[in-house]
Amino acid sequence: MLRLVSSTVGPVSVVSGATATQTIEAYNGGDGAINPSLKSSVSWISASVGAQKACSSRPGLCTPLLFKLTSAGVPAGNSTGIVTVTDKDPNTIDAPQTITVIIQVGGSVPSSVDLYVAPGGSREVAFITNSQIAGTATTQDGGTWLSLSLDGSGTFRFLYPYHIHVAPAATMALGTYSGQLVTSGSSFAADNKTIPVTMRVTDQAIALGPTDHFRARLAQGAPPLSSAIPLTDAGLGSLTVQSVTASGGAWLKATAYPGGAALTLDAGTLDPGVYSGSVTMNSNAVNGAVTVPVDFEVVAKGAPLIAFQGVVDNATFGAGDPVARGDVTVVLGEQLSFSPLTVGQPPPLATKVGGAQVMVNGAPAPMYYSSYGQLAFQMPYETPVGTALVQVQRDGMSGNVVSVQVADSAPRLLLIGEGSYGAIVNTDGSIPMPTGSFPGLNTHPAQVGDTLTMYAIGLGPTSPSAASGQPAPASEPLARLVDTAVVNIGGGIGGTLVTPLFAGLTPTYAGLYQVNVTIPDNVPHGIVNLSLVLPDSASNSVQIAIQ
Repeated sequence: MLRLVSSTVGPVSVVSGATATQTIEAYNGGDGAINPSLKSSVSWISASVGAQKACSSRPGLCTPLLFKLTSAGVPAGNSTGIVTVTDKDPNTIDAPQTITVIIQVGGSVPSSVDLYVAPGGSREVAFITNSQIAGTATTQDGGTWLSLSLDGSGTFRFLYPYHIHVAPAATMALGTYSGQLVTSGSSFAADNKTIPVTMRVTDQAIALGPTDHFRARLAQGAPPLSSAIPLTDAGLGSLTVQSVTASGGAWLKATAYPGGAALTLDAGTLDPGVYSGSVTMNSNAVNGAVTVPVDFEVVAKGAPLIAFQGVVDNATFGAGDPVARGDVTVVLGEQLSFSPLTVGQPPPLATKVGGAQVMVNGAPAPMYYSSYGQLAFQMPYETPVGTALVQVQRDGMSGNVVSVQVADSAPRLLLIGEGSYGAIVNTDGSIPMPTGSFPGLNTHPAQVGDTLTMYAIGLGPTSPSAASGQPAPASEPLARLVDTAVVNIGGGIGGTLVTPLFAGLTPTYAGLYQVNVTIPDNVPHGIVNLSLVLPDSASNSVQIAIQ
């Protein structure tokens, strides 16, 4: 079982034309032996494998992975490369894995800062150094709107994350202000400099896009990828996206939507390689158009590939977290299916969807849906507690094998969208969130006496027991939890503990649980945390609104 002590290198500051060396240790988490092989995505990383020796970071033996970073020809600023770690034995579990390498040619301390900011608001410019620095801020108007801060603390550090902080007072007049920040004390000479700072105080909209490239990767013949680049408003006005343009080639198309740019990337007949383009979003913002570089990597069609720690629950998607027997589980990766998003049949679930099949410990698992980068399946109830091995088969090809920890229960409450509100329904069909908080949904706060249905996964054994892929019973006896569940309304030690009316599998569904609970009169009001507590574990917290 391939294990890496770290999956990142850097950011490493290097003088232009110089080189730097870095080491990541790999070790074996299973039986047998590992025999790593390295491949870099960029020419400035030279990667090799050293001789096995005693680990410096943990007990036992490690294999050093050696990286030589050559800055000659690399542009000033941050550049990112990927080193893929495979094993010469195709049966090695949890291979391949990737290591992200960041080099900072000339350092990352900016040469100048020019920011729009709203009165009473704030903006920051982040950078990372390899040694500690001091900062002295001065402003022409004598104000205290400029400062330098270090995130966190500690004696033994290798990376120092800093923020240049600009914060005009709410009473500050609109206009342009100047200052400077002098950095000193770094062992890397290029970090010591005088940074001119311009602050433009405005009451208009300020458009902010991603701070880095938009990156995507597809195999030849894959369905087109749909994604988005959002714009956020850091100002006081109302931001309106007016038009969007894309450049780089026919592989990239972009259209405007109210919050940014909707993208379509199509590998089509492109040869393998990296293609560069950009998306420009024009808006009514005072800072004008925002352009985001786009890097699109096309790879040859091959076997399905599961990402390391890419088997997760379908609620919180926590990498490395255990899943439960009978859990609704997700496989993340690429080339998992070459069909468009395909939803499988209702229970009893099929074991092949969209040409893809998930194998758990060598046996096919029931599936919910398939797509190029994500499959959903039910972890079979028959899976032993402990380490399970997961593999995807597609078009007669078998992919890599990854491990996941399986438990009797791993409670997770489902969420609405990407927020922190729970997938919870009131008796009137509404979601207990602030009114109008989620467009397209009937939302309003719940009240004392309302009965809510909380949807969850991974709650563990039921009586009667469930069968893999089969629908839960729709009539008595319903599949109720064997363990006693308690709902914590309010969160933490001071929350109100409520015994649910029902806790078990949702009738006619496979792997989906529900907990029905009535809100008592001794709960807090407003935005309230809610969680589910089992005898040996607790769920994630979600939010509801109570008035």
